[in-house]
Amino acid sequence: MLQSYNPANDALIVNIDGNLVHRDEAGVSPFDSSVQNGDAVWEGLRLYQKRVFRLHAHLDRLRKSAFALSYEGFPSDDILIREVRRTLSANSMTDGVHVRLTVSRGLKYTSGLDPRINQMGCSFFILAEHKPPVFNNSEGIGLITSSQCRPFANVLDQNIHSCNQLTSILAKIEANNAGVDD
Repeated sequence: MLQSYNPANDALIVNIDGNLVHRDEAGVSPFDSSVQNGDAVWEGLRLYQKRVFRLHAHLDRLRKSAFALSYEGFPSDDILIREVRRTLSANSMTDGVHVRLTVSRGLKYTSGLDPRINQMGCSFFILAEHKPPVFNNSEGIGLITSSQCRPFANVLDQNIHSCNQLTSILAKIEANNAGVDD
């Protein structure tokens, strides 16, 4: 299912490390681990009637993913909750909102894979959009079994909710080519 364009999202304010900026002015350094290596973890949150659904459970999973990747300087729950609230408030959002909360290993002092070149702590990014759930269960969805396989647990722990989504993207392309939703 192709998600529809929502003009209410044209003037979004996003949060980059606590800085609220218009979506068109947002920037992430090419030295950030999310850009360099896709080295980031994320959670998708839903806002219903001014409340984030299962917020603490999402933050727990986010922290566990970061811990599994040995992130240092992970922001506290208090900081992340405050910044999610600031982002929602800046956008006057109260319901029907999807929030993408991403935390990366942070800035590197030079390019490369070695986590030791990250010495400034984690970066975080908060994107809140007016967005209904992707699938409307009353209509049903078309599915295929993709030929794409996720790596086995002895290759990559699938409990880590990381930004490395290549197998999922390839599976989605396969679904699109087959004319189904997922």
